[in-house]
Amino acid sequence: MSSNPPTAAQIDNDGFKLIRHVLRTAGLRGVETDASSNMKREALIFLTSEFRDGVRTKASLLDALTRRSLSSTVGARFGRFSKEDAIDRWRDEGGR
Repeated sequence: MSSNPPTAAQIDNDGFKLIRHVLRTAGLRGVETDASSNMKREALIFLTSEFRDGVRTKASLLDALTRRSLSSTVGARFGRFSKEDAIDRWRDEGGR
């Protein structure tokens, strides 16, 4: 029986735990969240992709989620947002 070394496409248990923790922190995981199933799935797919691309810390993954959720027009009009504002906006826009 041979074992294959992990590739960039594979995420280990610790990686999945980190992604779940980031989703929970962002309010996109857990029974108490108001996020739709689609929003949670899109966020999971996005964070998994970021993780595979080398983003490996909680802060970096949260920043990536925040950057994804900011639109350029709103950001230009109001300046820098908090992570909570960005995540709320991401939720309001259906996670896109």
